[in-house]
Amino acid sequence: WLQDAARWLDRGMDLLLGTAPIPAYTNPEEDIADHWPEVAEAVANDATVIVQRRAPDRTPVINAATPIGEKGAVLMITRNARDITRNVRDARGTLAIIVGAALAISVLLSLFLARTIAQPLRTLVRAAVRVRSGRDRQVEVPRLPDRRDEIGLLARAISDMTAALRQRIDAVETFAADVSHELKNPLTSLRSALETLPRIEDPQLRAQLLAIARQDVQRIDRLVTEIAEASRIDAELSRTDFELVDVPRLLRALVSERNDRGVNGSGDVTIRCEGANLSVAGDASRLERVFHNLLDNAVSFSPADAPIEIVVTGGGETVTVAVSDHGPGIPAAARERVFERFHSVRPAGEEFGQHSGLGLAIARTIAEAHFGTLAASSRRDGQSGARLAVTLPAWKEE
Repeated sequence: WLQDAARWLDRGMDLLLGTAPIPAYTNPEEDIADHWPEVAEAVANDATVIVQRRAPDRTPVINAATPIGEKGAVLMITRNARDITRNVRDARGTLAIIVGAALAISVLLSLFLARTIAQPLRTLVRAAVRVRSGRDRQVEVPRLPDRRDEIGLLARAISDMTAALRQRIDAVETFAADVSHELKNPLTSLRSALETLPRIEDPQLRAQLLAIARQDVQRIDRLVTEIAEASRIDAELSRTDFELVDVPRLLRALVSERNDRGVNGSGDVTIRCEGANLSVAGDASRLERVFHNLLDNAVSFSPADAPIEIVVTGGGETVTVAVSDHGPGIPAAARERVFERFHSVRPAGEEFGQHSGLGLAIARTIAEAHFGTLAASSRRDGQSGARLAVTLPAWKEE
């Protein structure tokens, strides 16, 4: 069977390489010169003639005929070059083994790549398609934690992006529901007042209804203004180039401007700076809005003549601005809720609807957009009151 395999290999290689067919070797019926074409050709051309034929075992048989002397004498030599065939077949066998091994390795490598690259990519594509269609809110994009290559990095990036997108969608839906709820209250009150007004003839009652309608309109206007601001903060800050902001200078200008407008109450607003490098990288107008909202909150909860303290602390990797008041303070259980949108717990005696409940939520959003934090706590000196502290990364020279 080895010889048969060798012959089939010879045929295959000849076909693959396009080798010209070699005539088969046959012994003439009589071993005379006229029955050997190469002898006749050598005599006719008076030149050496070499002819190659193939034996039944596909080994080459070489006949060489050359004229000698005179009178048409020809010397013919026949050789069956089995050693050449053996060497060629050995080389072809080695080549076949190499080609077969390369083919096997290619197949195994293809299967490996299909399992380790193509299959995870198809899984990610299917998950991305489900996320895009929006039909399944609970789509889990595989994170492939065991992969430390680019496929794993891609999977975790897509998973994080999907989670952030889902969180943003949930936030938008929650915000829309909250807006609808908050606008519904003044609109209901306004509608009730306007429907009742035509049936009231008493001038005093009509004036009261008009006052209610006016307050509701003002509240709606305030809500719409602050809702619009809250909804565009992220987009605006993502396009803003941060600059050096001198925090003490910004606070002094803000307090002076509020004093001129008379919105700081009758108590003193003091600013105390501790440490060096009290500058941060950010948008000055947005940071001013943060401090403005914190001061508004402190003024609204403090007695009329109570002081408000602002302490700016720096010197390390961060700058902290703490605004402390002398109000009732914030219960520990509510210190996170005060930063929720539309959450408003107003001081006793304050007329309903004077605040939208967005001030601290906006302040925290701006602080987080500056890679900082905003937290609520009690005063550190043991007195009654709340302490709202915003911490921002300190300015670093490039």
